[in-house]
Amino acid sequence: MNSSTPADLSGRKVAVPGGTGAVGEGIVRRYLTAGADVVVPTRTQERAEEFRRLLGDAATDRLHLFVHDYTTFAGAEQLADEMVSRLGGVDDVVAPIGGWWAGRSLWEIDEADWQSAFVGLATAHMAVARAFLPRLSPRGAYTLIVGESAVTPIPGSGLVSMEQAALRMMQQVLTAELDGRQRVFALQLGPVATRLTGAGDPDQVTADQVGEVAVAASASKEAGREIRMRSRAEAEEALDLLRGTRSAAPGTVLAVSTMEPKDGRRADLLEVLAELAEQIRAEPGCLHYSVHRTRGEDSGPLLVVQMFASIQAFTEHSAKVAGQIPRLGALLATPPKPPTLFEPVPLGDGTAVDPLPA
Repeated sequence: MNSSTPADLSGRKVAVPGGTGAVGEGIVRRYLTAGADVVVPTRTQERAEEFRRLLGDAATDRLHLFVHDYTTFAGAEQLADEMVSRLGGVDDVVAPIGGWWAGRSLWEIDEADWQSAFVGLATAHMAVARAFLPRLSPRGAYTLIVGESAVTPIPGSGLVSMEQAALRMMQQVLTAELDGRQRVFALQLGPVATRLTGAGDPDQVTADQVGEVAVAASASKEAGREIRMRSRAEAEEALDLLRGTRSAAPGTVLAVSTMEPKDGRRADLLEVLAELAEQIRAEPGCLHYSVHRTRGEDSGPLLVVQMFASIQAFTEHSAKVAGQIPRLGALLATPPKPPTLFEPVPLGDGTAVDPLPA
């Protein structure tokens, strides 16, 4: 993985519900390594002791194991209150809450399948988000761990795909509703190499690498977004993005647009931009997409910043979104204008200025 200096999260207070799982273990290790205080709820004291033994030397006095059931609204609220009471606050949450279900087509499921594989997991995620987001510090991040089944239907495991797709939309809705006040990420994972699965495919990300990207998201100032980590190469790209080490190559195009919403239509405009974000970020040539406002203001113009790998990629992007211009125009105080395009400026040593903030 990227050899940049790891983040220093000393003093940060991080909750990892689901942290005792195989992927969660890597996340907990990385936050402890970064210096954070980490709260991990477990169902029993025996499980807490087993997890501490599993972490070995990583289980410092900054690991706080709470015996607690967080999977209901009341339980998650109590966990958040207890964390604030014991540690003095919450900075970050990483939620590798999940499970697997398989064996039946959707028309063959029974009520027990539905309740356990969809309702139970979705409720746990909703309960944790509802309890912790209002308590999250402004510098922190809320990170959902989502499987690739969210975008790839898996016959016989449809309830898992449906629940994971709901989590993807949860990240998008929270981002739109928070409107820049807090950052919400979704790390979309393919198969992960863990202590339970073994090394497997050498291109698979490991549980520790998932943790490394989650730590980088917490430490960064990057706006919340979905980050694909289906291979080690994508994990490297995610680290470069979050650490601000990805430089702009020659030919890179930065497109900047200012959008002034009509009176009373700002929320509608943000909703459309959030919807387009998923589509644009999925384009092969898109390197960055974010929306900004004037610092501290909940009204006024919005700045849309996009980066593409080449002018050809930008041209292809423009063709794909052309059909959205009338929709955007109906929400703007003035007719939409083409974005201003920028390119990297060579420096004396032959490198280029990265046009994106770190």
